[in-house]
Amino acid sequence: MTLDQLRYLVALAEEGSFTKAADRVYLTQPALSVQIRKLEEELGVRLFDRREGRPTEVGRAVVAQARRVLEEVERLKALVRGDEGCFQGPFRVGVIPTLAPYLLPRLLPRFTARYPGLEVSVREELTPTILAELQEGRLDAGLVGTKEGGSGLLALPLFEEAFWAYVSPHHPLYGREAIHPLEVPLEDTWVLSEGHCFREQVLAVCRPTLGRRRVEFQSGDLETLILLVEEVGGLTLLPEVALWTLPQAKRAHLRPLSPPGAGRTVHLLLREGSLKAPVAKALGEEVARLFQALRKGDL
Repeated sequence: MTLDQLRYLVALAEEGSFTKAADRVYLTQPALSVQIRKLEEELGVRLFDRREGRPTEVGRAVVAQARRVLEEVERLKALVRGDEGCFQGPFRVGVIPTLAPYLLPRLLPRFTARYPGLEVSVREELTPTILAELQEGRLDAGLVGTKEGGSGLLALPLFEEAFWAYVSPHHPLYGREAIHPLEVPLEDTWVLSEGHCFREQVLAVCRPTLGRRRVEFQSGDLETLILLVEEVGGLTLLPEVALWTLPQAKRAHLRPLSPPGAGRTVHLLLREGSLKAPVAKALGEEVARLFQALRKGDL
């Protein structure tokens, strides 16, 4: 097999189409098909399902390993050039939805100014997707709200943040200066839809359900939950990062949880030994500095 064949396979897996992948690697579609077939014949397995337009199960494993091989080739070239510490080219980051809208507008200008040679690509994804794509080599770093593990992955803590209650003026808890976590009734609390780690964290805080709510709605967006509290009633819980975008008028809805302790630790995920691990760690350091500056009101 050749390195070019591995590049063709990765391009095909990412594009999901022989035509698009051929354009990307500057081959004709028949020529790309021939190269993929040669690689399959040498390995003795079918790597790509032509009908479904995606890698087979063994193909996904081969694609992930091909990305690692190509990354090591780039590391070798960087060592020869003497510019291993100069980061250039694509850098792909996955961020969970309960962090992305609050951190990214402030984070990206700082980070891209620090590394002008990087082509930064950020996607908002749920934690399981970020984990899978890191292991497959489709992402270089991830920002998540839980401590996650996996084969070949590192999880580095960045900061701890508290949860706050956002309460409707029509709810009995609105009159409290602070709310005990066990006083938060699940039947009155708007939560994110299944698959969000923040949903599970909120459910672990709330008092078990005593009754049924009249309206059931699950959202993937914290801003939607805030609007539901304001227009329908009830309450929701927000992570500390979400407080910084609230207009002053809406801050009257906020109540701290007391005693404190309900919250989460935000982690940076990256692959062990990755060529881009140093720049991923630099991203994590920038996130931690940004959080502390925002908490102190310096931004």
